[in-house]
Amino acid sequence: METPSPNTEQNSLIELRVEDVLPSPQTTDAFSLILRELREEQDEQGTHQVPTNRYISIIIGQSEARAILVELNKLPTHRPLTHELFHILSLHTRCDLLMVNIIHFENGVYYADMVMLNHQNDKTIHIDARPSDAIALALKLGVMIHIRSDIFEENYQEDAKEQKEDERFLDAMREDMDESSKRQQERQSQEEEFRVELSEMSKKELLELLDAAVDSEDYELAEKIQQELDKRG
Repeated sequence: METPSPNTEQNSLIELRVEDVLPSPQTTDAFSLILRELREEQDEQGTHQVPTNRYISIIIGQSEARAILVELNKLPTHRPLTHELFHILSLHTRCDLLMVNIIHFENGVYYADMVMLNHQNDKTIHIDARPSDAIALALKLGVMIHIRSDIFEENYQEDAKEQKEDERFLDAMREDMDESSKRQQERQSQEEEFRVELSEMSKKELLELLDAAVDSEDYELAEKIQQELDKRG
């Protein structure tokens, strides 16, 4: 397949915000990257980008999900992840990431274009990338993420304003309700016990546990510890 063209002149771009990384319902070792549409609105304070009820979901791998969660939650890493290594290399070569654009979609796969400025010759360069890798770097550097409007319009999902279940859905829901309720109660009990355990630990103990979680790449645990530290200020 030919490399997707980075030319977006014929297509307007929609700005996206990384909203969340969720376990994929299809498989246990994949995740859904949720990217929310942003729309310009004006008020007395000026122009603002506000989220809409439309979003796209991109299936990503476990390592990519970890990298994005690290940046979303501002978690420390003791050794550079792949996107951090790329950032270090770009600094040494005097290249800045300007933006990330999702410019192509084919056979269920999204393709991204990393737009960079080479300060050695003041030229703009385009690098083909997986959206997950490019977005992790974009989050680290705080640059904008876009998608071609035609791709978004063909693939977006919309938050349900009012869900109307049919009888088949209700029957299936009733069958799963008891089992789901039991699992939820067990999970809530475990989470509550874990929150109490963290709340009883000293700040020094929490920091040591955070270091251990990062070293073992248990970023879910690290996120919970970081939340407890944030609560204490």
